[in-house]
Amino acid sequence: MIRLRLAGGAVHTVFAKTIHYLLTKYGAMPTTQLHTLIQELHPDLCDDTIDRVIDGKHYGKKWKHAVRTAQQQLKSAEVIEYASPVWRLSSKAE
Repeated sequence: MIRLRLAGGAVHTVFAKTIHYLLTKYGAMPTTQLHTLIQELHPDLCDDTIDRVIDGKHYGKKWKHAVRTAQQQLKSAEVIEYASPVWRLSSKAE
């Protein structure tokens, strides 16, 4: 992950690699737990003072939307899957 950060990867790529790493290391977990661990690993990318604002409406923390995008990209690539209430590595990727 550090190499990726130093190589200047896009924030979604950093989050996707982090999600994959965390699920590999710790196993299935809900998004809230992923958020906590991602924020611990990348505090500079997880700024709670920046909201996602569209047409004057607030939709939560911008970095959490980036994590969601990374989750969906990994899900579309069948790297991870959602088994309510947790995300886990895809059985198709094993």
